Amino acid sequence: MARRSSRSVLLEQARAALEHATDARRAGDHRAGVRSAMHALELARDAGQQRLQASALGLLALHEWRLGDSEAAIGHSLQAIPMLKRTRDAAERAQLLCTLAMAYNEVGLHADALIHVTKALDAARAAKDPSLMSWALNRTGVTYELMGDPERAERFKLQALDIAQQINGSEEMFSALNNLCSLLTGASAKAPTPAAAEEKLQRALAYANDALALAKTSGNAHRIAISHGNLGMVQLRLARYDDALRNIDEAERLADEHGYRGLSLSMLADRAMLERRRGDIDSAVALYKQALAQAHQTDDHAMLLSMHEGLYDCCKARGDAAQALEHHEAMLPLERERMKQQADTQARLLLNRLELEHARSETERARLDAEVQRLRAMKLEAENQQLVVRAHELGRHALEDQLTGLANRRRVDHELPLQMASARERRGALSIAAVDLDHFKLVNDRYGHGVGDDVLRAVARILLDNTRGSDLLARMGGEEFLVLFVGTPLAVASDICERLRRAVETYEWRQLAPGLTLTISIGLCDADAGQDMRALLERADASLYAAKRAGRNRVQVAMA
Repeated sequence: MARRSSRSVLLEQARAALEHATDARRAGDHRAGVRSAMHALELARDAGQQRLQASALGLLALHEWRLGDSEAAIGHSLQAIPMLKRTRDAAERAQLLCTLAMAYNEVGLHADALIHVTKALDAARAAKDPSLMSWALNRTGVTYELMGDPERAERFKLQALDIAQQINGSEEMFSALNNLCSLLTGASAKAPTPAAAEEKLQRALAYANDALALAKTSGNAHRIAISHGNLGMVQLRLARYDDALRNIDEAERLADEHGYRGLSLSMLADRAMLERRRGDIDSAVALYKQALAQAHQTDDHAMLLSMHEGLYDCCKARGDAAQALEHHEAMLPLERERMKQQADTQARLLLNRLELEHARSETERARLDAEVQRLRAMKLEAENQQLVVRAHELGRHALEDQLTGLANRRRVDHELPLQMASARERRGALSIAAVDLDHFKLVNDRYGHGVGDDVLRAVARILLDNTRGSDLLARMGGEEFLVLFVGTPLAVASDICERLRRAVETYEWRQLAPGLTLTISIGLCDADAGQDMRALLERADASLYAAKRAGRNRVQVAMA
């Protein structure tokens, strides 16, 4: 009887600690949330109650992710998932999978994030919970945004907002509005025209104002601070500097008051950007240096890199070449270190996952071996990336087309065999597109070579805006371009090429010269096992010639 009573007390205390952790989440007090969730976890373990352990682990992971400790969040999420296998656990499983997906996104494992957010959608459907469906759609949108697909990201986020509005869920609406604002603010920088950028920023502004109103109603200090910061950034991009400064000030005040160090540093960086944009370079430099000093204290490599980049731009703008070079050179080791840290984190996460799975079941030994091989491959890939960075430092100008800023043929000759070998080793997809401007000679003859050069630069920008950073874009000479889609199957690459073709066809070419129009033809193929670089390029060229013969302004995919 005494034993049962003692267990009952432990369970009661565990539930009370869980309630405190939940209240801390609503209030945005994530440090207190971590303490309460860990206390609840200890009590639930002492009581031998697995279901409560899973709940405590889920809340602990959420608070850890919010505090930036994504590695710990992933570990605790993976511990909790096997405890939530029953049908009635679908709702809590959906919440946990959303947290896990976002934590994977933070460490750059977007493919893993997409797998788990898809599982979150399935769990939300099984739970028949519209709130969870809104969250899962929202997190799916964030994942696609980070994977370089803003159009699909916006569709998912709009679906999330629609469901949130139907159920009048303030927290769900806030998150969807906030993420739509961030997406459109970022997309405005890549808009093809000033008018398109303005349209995106105006929509972002509306979302930011709605998010701030909801945040104030909730009383959640973290949400209010983030909303002021996001609104300030939109106003900054719209050149409404006084309004932007007021919101940045308020976000910084709240961040300092509540100990949101990362947000406080971000606001200092935004203030520096504001001064730079309105022409006060000296003030911008002072603020960037202040932010740089704070970033050094926290060893925030991403912020250090951003601050050196801002200082580089400022010093270049005021003609201080020596200082500009100093900050540019400081960026290179930071980028290498960022890549190394991310690779190390990913490696640790994979090792932890393997150890956990091995402890659960010896029958999974075969899968364990496969994961170890994957880890080794990741280490090799990380080392290869470091070599690529070093080569880029030593010979960037020799490997870059001076007119467009894209890679040149020499870089293609160097990198394409490496990518083909890597694809064979990983059994990954690799697709290549040969792109040629239709009737470009007529452009030069009719409008002159100056306009022709502007056209080539514009096409390069369109290619950059519609592909991922991991893809290789090159100008092969004249009006010929090449796109190497790394890790992209042929069918997906075909859709992207069609998007590129439409983007060129619908671009406002009349901005460059009255009456100017332009189209492109694209030949696309994928890399076959055993095929050398020359054969691959010849297949792409053959598809390009087929597109030309078929009437131009089209994508021709090579037959297998």
